Amino acid sequence: MSYTINRRSLLALGSAMLLTLAGAAQAASALDGVSYPDMSGKPRALSKAWSGKVVVMNFWATWCAPCREEMPLLNQYADRYGAAPLAVVGVAIDDKVAVRNFVQQFNIRYPVLLADSGALNLMRAAGNQLGGLPFTLILDKNGNIVARLSGKVSEAQLDAAVRAHL
Repeated sequence: MSYTINRRSLLALGSAMLLTLAGAAQAASALDGVSYPDMSGKPRALSKAWSGKVVVMNFWATWCAPCREEMPLLNQYADRYGAAPLAVVGVAIDDKVAVRNFVQQFNIRYPVLLADSGALNLMRAAGNQLGGLPFTLILDKNGNIVARLSGKVSEAQLDAAVRAHL
């Protein structure tokens, strides 16, 4: 009887591990081949543009109150770790003019990419099942997704997600 329980437990554990690995591979591949223009119009590949750096990739919109609230923290984070192998990147799901005005008004000092509504599907494929904003991905130096943070982030959350990968 205990053999059956152990065997079932092992099968369940193995299945869970395979689903986790499949989900991670699907999420990582969600970014492959996707690019959005930066504020100057230059296309930037999400999984490759900052290769060799840990990336804090924050999806946001100008109309999103929690997004607006976390901008000062992301600016501080970009300033603090600018010399380290870390990049903060914003992915704005909004109108180009509204984003440009927002970036100037809030003095955003890290790269901001301009995405369309298709980015909502990308976020879902990367693990944000509800499609809510803000949504932050942490990519390792190889462009693999290593953490997902939903909602307004805190400095402690960012530190915990990033430090092991620097």
